[in-house]
Amino acid sequence: MEKNEILSDGSRSQYSEQFKNWKWIIIQTILWLSISLKFDFNPVINLMAFFTIFNQFIHNILSIAQDKRQIFNNFVTQEILSMLSFSNLLWEKISDLNKEDEIMKAERSNIPSEVEWTDIFIELLPNEFDDDLPFLCIRVGHEQSEILHPLKLGLVNCSDHKKQNGLFIILKAFGKYGSFIFNGNTSQKKSIEKSIDELSKNLIRYFGLKDLMPIIKNDQSARWECFININDKTNSWHQIELERYQDVRSLLSDWVPLNQEVEKIDKSEESYKMKGYEW
Repeated sequence: MEKNEILSDGSRSQYSEQFKNWKWIIIQTILWLSISLKFDFNPVINLMAFFTIFNQFIHNILSIAQDKRQIFNNFVTQEILSMLSFSNLLWEKISDLNKEDEIMKAERSNIPSEVEWTDIFIELLPNEFDDDLPFLCIRVGHEQSEILHPLKLGLVNCSDHKKQNGLFIILKAFGKYGSFIFNGNTSQKKSIEKSIDELSKNLIRYFGLKDLMPIIKNDQSARWECFININDKTNSWHQIELERYQDVRSLLSDWVPLNQEVEKIDKSEESYKMKGYEW
């Protein structure tokens, strides 16, 4: 449905010029028919007039088809490039996870609740057994925790502690950017907001309740800001972006616009004929 609307919108941009062409073709047709009925012209003249008008008709049809083809090619290219956007990638990664699974609740730590969010550092450490599930280490001042499994902060599935949940994906995004803006439709924004709210609740469960929430949305900029310092030593989100870049690059290299596809088919048919297979 969306593609049809875009094609229609693109066609309207050429409407004025094409309307003039159609108008001129109709005028010529009416003049030719009216004159040919009143006067007895040579059949050759009528035939020439017919082919002249018919040629303009075909040319206008081909022009419309070419315009729509170009619009469609641009649309597909933009759709592929949109896969590189942060919002698209975040939504896709979270959507791929099992949403039916309950949110894992974090365990309460012995860190004093008086500690401010900005004084807390969460480090993501490499996990040689699973790159998607890095270990955690928490630092507050000069104090440092032991290496923790992500389930301590409720960052794994309830049904399978060896798989990350959407909260961990968001935490990795904060580890890369510190803050971000999510651009999506209303349903997607509500879903992301719900996940961020669940992540905030788990952080509060683990570190204790404070005056402010650990993650707040700036009403003016619509940017989600995390006050906890997240140091991702695994570059998890960077790896996700790198994989997506490779996928998009591969798609663009494989994508053949429609006009080029037609040329490829024509050349293959021409080669087929030249080899004498059609004789």
